[in-house]
Amino acid sequence: MKFRYRKINLIHPFLRKKYILRPIIPVSLSFQQSSIRYEALIDSGSDFNIFPTEIAQKLNINLKSRKRIYFSGIEDSSIEGHIANIFLGLGNNNLKTNVVFTDLPSVSGILGQNGFFDLFIVKFDLVREEIEIKTR
Repeated sequence: MKFRYRKINLIHPFLRKKYILRPIIPVSLSFQQSSIRYEALIDSGSDFNIFPTEIAQKLNINLKSRKRIYFSGIEDSSIEGHIANIFLGLGNNNLKTNVVFTDLPSVSGILGQNGFFDLFIVKFDLVREEIEIKTR
């Protein structure tokens, strides 16, 4: 599967462009009978998949019954999240994986090392503005 990098309107400090490119792709998240389409950033620096708590609510996932974890991001402060095992859909693939749901307002969808990169082979080509993803 091939995807185009998303152009985000923002002045690039080094290249003097009026946008930056980000590897954001459409995915589906499913749990039991509920499913939602969502845009997620492919982030090789993230340890795992992270999505906002509101997505868990839309999927009817009771986070109180899920394992609580604490993790840190770039700021190295402790962040609370809850792990749920759901289906991640990409193209014709629908694979079971773990997702951490958190209340951070700055977090949209993030696809990380455990739960995405271990399921897919990802090739970034910034010059061609293209992302190629294959199942393992």
